[in-house]
Amino acid sequence: MSDEQEKDPLFLTALYMILFYLVFVLAGYVLIGLGIIQVVVRLLSGQPQDELKRFGASFGCYMSQIVDYISMKSDTKPYPFNEWPVVNEKKK
Repeated sequence: MSDEQEKDPLFLTALYMILFYLVFVLAGYVLIGLGIIQVVVRLLSGQPQDELKRFGASFGCYMSQIVDYISMKSDTKPYPFNEWPVVNEKKK
């Protein structure tokens, strides 16, 4: 490894995995709430709200980062240990 990043001991990594699993479970409820809010907004205005679409996209990336950390695909801990993911909006 060229850029030696200090890795956490295995027991600490396991504790972080449990913590992020609990965050992931709670995030599922936030995702359901987000979907319900978007449906209501679309029923009332005819189109989904742009801010909620952007938040949903970054929230999906955050959930993906949690999965990558728990599955040990990545050693990088998700938010709040790192920045909240930002999604580029190129599609319309």
